[in-house]
Amino acid sequence: MTLERLLDRFDGVERSIVVVNRTDPDPVVNMLADTFGEGAVDVTDGSLVGDGGARSERVGVAGGAGLSAERLTMRSADAGAAPVIDVDALRRNDAVPFDGDDPEDVENLALLVEGDEVVAGSTLGELGDAVLFVNSDLYITGTRTLTDVDLPAVIRGLDDTTFTLRGYPESNRQKLLLITISRFIERAAWVAGDGTLRSSFQRLSRIDDEVGTREVYESVAGTGVDTHLYGVPDDLPRGLDAVVHGGDSRDFTRSWFVVYRPPEGPHSVDDVAGPDLERGVEGGVGLLAVETEPRVWRGMWTFDEARVRAMNRYIERNL
Repeated sequence: MTLERLLDRFDGVERSIVVVNRTDPDPVVNMLADTFGEGAVDVTDGSLVGDGGARSERVGVAGGAGLSAERLTMRSADAGAAPVIDVDALRRNDAVPFDGDDPEDVENLALLVEGDEVVAGSTLGELGDAVLFVNSDLYITGTRTLTDVDLPAVIRGLDDTTFTLRGYPESNRQKLLLITISRFIERAAWVAGDGTLRSSFQRLSRIDDEVGTREVYESVAGTGVDTHLYGVPDDLPRGLDAVVHGGDSRDFTRSWFVVYRPPEGPHSVDDVAGPDLERGVEGGVGLLAVETEPRVWRGMWTFDEARVRAMNRYIERNL
């Protein structure tokens, strides 16, 4: 058993991302398609209808199933048609950030669809700011603190979806998604102030090399979270109230995990900012990715308590 085999046991959820009335250039859409589009998520362009069907034209996208113009929770029967979404239904959907009066007001809106239901919506700008256009130095230097970290609704909604990320030099941006989700999980542990956090670093020297990372783990451990750090013991971090685990097996050298598990039994924290952070604080949240070939990572993150428990148990017993 390895972390890679554990990941293989987790079935991914199939979802779609529909980008409505896109006027922005391609980078964010390309990032979404490259990261989640290998069978797990179909990323397509779509259009709107409204005011009695004033905009009924369809954007042709190969293989795109349509959403009903009447309800967001129904599929169109037109085989091969691209998604067409009714603006009134869009306005009524609490998961989507749109309350305008005119279909023309909707641009660059990414909708996450699971089955026949739109479950989240974010603008392409929000997605780009979170995981594409942000500079990783903001995390490394500590300029972006734990309180600054949040995930756009579409990214949060991609939990339990298998992704593939390519690191530098294949891509110098995709790996930012891993960093951002890691910080979100660390924030959940920090807010909770108890439970267990297990995090891998490939090389343990990174903790002291990156000021922002060191500060994060000083903050998390300082709240009382049982903090465990894993990696190749090239240079052990000192002065941290954490348990350090060193090794050189594939699980240490080819994995990226951040797993927060709350204490057993009922658990809640007052004044948690947002339902997803509350979900992570109360039930746990975990990220697991494995390097399948040099600088190519496959993985998923999850709020599922059984999966978080399985990740935590494997790491606790084997690393």
